[in-house]
Amino acid sequence: MNKEQLKEICRQTAQRCILKQYKYQVLNRERLGEAEVRNVMVRILEEKKIFYGIEIATEEKQEKEGNVINRSALVDLAVYENQKAETPTILIEFKRGQPGLDKIEKDYAKMMNEPDCVKGSCFFHILPKEQDKSEKASERARNEIIKKYDRAYLSVSRGKCVPKWFMLYILDASARKLYICEKENICHIDKFNDGTWEPIKYYPPLPPLAGD
Repeated sequence: MNKEQLKEICRQTAQRCILKQYKYQVLNRERLGEAEVRNVMVRILEEKKIFYGIEIATEEKQEKEGNVINRSALVDLAVYENQKAETPTILIEFKRGQPGLDKIEKDYAKMMNEPDCVKGSCFFHILPKEQDKSEKASERARNEIIKKYDRAYLSVSRGKCVPKWFMLYILDASARKLYICEKENICHIDKFNDGTWEPIKYYPPLPPLAGD
């Protein structure tokens, strides 16, 4: 799977979360969380016969025990080229609301440190619907989370980094909008406010992957 195919999968994930396309599963936009959104994306991956793993350990040691980094971290969702592949090619992390900078920094570090078999990385961020939220308040929340990703990136960008492409998606359930920000190399990002907001709507079926 390449970057353009992941972009379409993220768009359809947003569509299904907001427009409730599923026949039996009910998604509550006021309580939309990381697990629910990941489940939706996993269904799409399965429909497209794309291999994936949940809570996959990183190749590089990431977490500290005392003052020593000696433990692998876990990635929310990883995409594999095929069933026999031992390492993933794409890493996806899910976030919700307004998390602390340290939580975003840890996920950046996972993405940056993984070896060059990983070709791409992605954040899918959820801003759940809030009752009686004005458009100005919604816009402030959207701008704040973009700035937060910017600050978190700056704090970890001087460390080890293996080149790979990067994407940031922000699902605003209140405004029914999806933010898409694409970067060619996670090691050299100057800003995150140059992406685009687009309305969440019905999209045409995904094109088949090579080999389907």
